[in-house]
Parts: sequence; C-alpha cells; structure tokens
Amino acid sequence: MPLSPAEVREPAASRHARGQWAAPAVVLAGFFMILLDGTIMNVAIPPLQQALRATSSQAQWMMSGYALAYGLVLVPAGRLGDRLGHKRLYAAGLGGFTLASILCGTAGSAGQMVAWRALQGGTAGLMNPAVLAVIHGVLPPARRGRALAWYGATAGVAAALGPVLGGLLIAWNPYGWQWRPIFLLNVPIGLVTLAAAARVLPETRGRGGSIDPLGTVLLTIALLLIVFPLIQGYAAGWPGWAFACLAASVPALAAFAAAQVRRLRTGASPLIDVRLFRTRPFAVGVAITVGLFVCFAGLQFALSAYLQLGLGASPVAAAMALLPFAVGTFIGSSVSDAAVRRLGRRALHLGAGLLFLGTAGVVLAVHVAGTGVDARTLAPGTLIAGIGAMLLGAPIINVVLSEVPGRDAGAVGGVIATAQRIGHALGVAIAGTALFATLPHGGRYAADGGLAHEYTQAIQVACLCCLGSALVTVLLVSLLPTRPAHDVS
Repeated sequence: MPLSPAEVREPAASRHARGQWAAPAVVLAGFFMILLDGTIMNVAIPPLQQALRATSSQAQWMMSGYALAYGLVLVPAGRLGDRLGHKRLYAAGLGGFTLASILCGTAGSAGQMVAWRALQGGTAGLMNPAVLAVIHGVLPPARRGRALAWYGATAGVAAALGPVLGGLLIAWNPYGWQWRPIFLLNVPIGLVTLAAAARVLPETRGRGGSIDPLGTVLLTIALLLIVFPLIQGYAAGWPGWAFACLAASVPALAAFAAAQVRRLRTGASPLIDVRLFRTRPFAVGVAITVGLFVCFAGLQFALSAYLQLGLGASPVAAAMALLPFAVGTFIGSSVSDAAVRRLGRRALHLGAGLLFLGTAGVVLAVHVAGTGVDARTLAPGTLIAGIGAMLLGAPIINVVLSEVPGRDAGAVGGVIATAQRIGHALGVAIAGTALFATLPHGGRYAADGGLAHEYTQAIQVACLCCLGSALVTVLLVSLLPTRPAHDVS
C-alpha cells in the first residue's frame, strides 16, 4: 500500500529536526574543551613546576595567562564572527586551540608554557561567541531552551571534571609523559570536531560593517583593568596598583560607551549595541550572570583550597569531593527547559533560591562538622547549589538572547561569556581574599597541616561571601519582568 503524503512528510520532518541538533552538538564539543582546559591544570601545577623549573610567578601565569587572553578576546571575536561568519571563526579558533594544545603538550620551558597557554586562551576566546550565535541562529525559539540546557550542563560538567580528569591522567602517567597528556588529550577531540564542523555547521552571519577598531581598543583596555587585578590582586596581597586599575576601569568603560553611542549616531556598526542595556531583561540578565558566577566559582575555589591546604586532601580527593557540583549542574541543566515550560519565569526564582539554599547548606555543614568535614557532609549542599546554579544559569541566557536581533547574536554571545569570565575572576578574588586574609600569616605556614582549625573558621567566612553573592542574585532575579519578552530574530 503506498504511503500517504502525511506519512511521507513525517520522516522528512523528523530528519530535519534531528539535523538541527547536529550544529549545536558540534559547537558544544568545542565549548566543553574550552572549559575543561580552564580547570584541568589545577592539579598539574606541582609536576609542571618541577619538570619545567618554573618559578611561582610563572606557574601562576600558566593559569592566569589562559584566563586573561580568553576574557580579552571574547567580545571582539563575537563581533568578528557576526561580520565574517560564525562557522569560519569557530573553525579558526578550534584549529588554533588544537595547535596550541600540541604546543603546550610539547613545551620545553616555563616561558614556552606561559606563551602557549596564552595562545590557547586567545583561540578559545575566538571559538566561544560562535557557540551561542549558532544555537541562536539554527534553532527556532521553541527549541533553544533545550539547547541552552545542554549548554549549561556542558559548562558545569566540564569545569568540575577538569581537575578530576587531570589528576587521573597524571596518576596514570601513560608512556611516562607525566603532565603532557592533559593537553594532548585535546588533539584527537579537536581534529574530529573540526572535521564535523566543516560538514555540519551552516554559514551564519550577523551585522556587517567595520569591526570598530577604536571600540575594540577601549574595551580591551577596560577589561584588562578589571580582569588583570582580579586575577593577580588577591595572590599579590591586594597592592595599591590593583585598586588603581579597578578604579581606572570606570572611566575606561565610560569612554567605550561614549564611543559606541557616537558610532550609533553616525550610522556606523558598533562593537556592542549599548542600547540593549536600556532593556531591563538584558541588563538584569547580564548582572545575574555575573552574580551567579561569583557565587559558583568562589565556592568551588574556596572549598578546593580548604580541602587541600587546610585538611591535607590530595588534588584528586578534593576534586572527587566536589563532584556533586558537577552532578548537580547536570541535573539542573537537564530539567531547566522543562521547568521553564511549566513554571515560566518562576523557574529562575527557584534556581536562585536553590543556589542560596545549597550555599547556606555548605556553610552549615562546615560549621557543624568542623575539621571532620568530608565529601559526604558537603555533598547535600554542593549538589543543591549545582542544581540551582544551572536551573538559573541556562534559562537566563535565553532571557538575554531573547532581547537580541539575530544580526548581533555573536557580539552578545561575547558579552555573555565576558560576564561569566568577570564573575569567575571576581568570585575567586573575593573567596580567595576572604579565605586567606582570615588565616594567621595568610596561611603561609599551613604545609604541616597545623592550621586545620583556622582553615575551618576561614572557609566559613569565604562561603558567607559566596552566600552574599547568592542573595544578591536572588534579588536581581526579582527585577526581571514576570512575562518573557518575545524572541527577536
């Protein structure tokens, strides 16, 4: 019996729906690599420092160079992707990232490692804005929530898995390569993803026109004045130059905003359409992103430092103790789309509330258990915090993107990623300062494990700072309109 027209159309529609998910899957693979490499070095610094005879400053810059280069490139890369094509820039960034991973894995000196890590961070910055731009460009509004849920799951799992995977690879030590596999792991993944990108990514573009050289310079200066002191300030004991840089970032941002307004008035394409910040969902959504990452990154950093330095846990044991964070982020991201469909904007309130409740649970667990705190006592709080973070983090990106015309999706993807980087750096700076400033002598004499009690007091102060950030995030969520804006395409 011949098939009816409806029966013929249905398989074609199903194939089309499945095909729509191929492009998001490819860009999320690159996104996973970016965030994995942001944390995988956390457990590799001691063997790297020994093998490459690196100074403490060089070891610090192996981490900081990646984060700084990554943060500085994001917004200009998003604008460049809108102009030249998101597929082209993603492929260029992915190819550069894979090459930089080979260079990192074969580095022969500390100076080379610092340089190649900065290159790796810069190429990661080229890739990142295309992730949200492709999701925004290839999926209809009804399916973006699900894709952004997987975006959130990828972010949380990759960041939490980095230290665990790094520790396992170093302990395994295949072929006697010591720390090198943590970088060389990217090579086969990168090559396969690059081949898939060439095959399945569509050619999507945004706004044309100039890339705004003056705006790029002004924004780079402003971000450098913010991110550099946040990365280096707490480690250096917050010298005067750190506060001077942060203060100077305010007029630098004002100069950038003025330059963007002038370009808009003359009809030229801006680096960022600053008029978007006049809309409450966009401006509040970006602020919520910063607050969320301050709490999430600060809590992860403080607990990792406490478990290793204060209680003497190994890096792998500390990472495994924080694994409920990754589980929670996966759960939160997985249910976020369904929660938004069922609850609407109330799902964001639920996410923010769970983030606050989970962080409070961590403070309570440490206070009650004292120096006997372990993975089991921390798990309820970290699990709930992880669920809340991604139950809020994935939908809030959709809130921001709903205000954005498709022609600006790449640039705004860079804005969102920059907000995440600033929040991450700010969270580490606040939690690190609160933790170490509370310790006698800044914790310098903790190597013998003699400051476990003092660390247990200090971690509560650090976690209270994270709790304050969670509370601010709850308040910011209450400023969002009750009803979502219509999607702009």
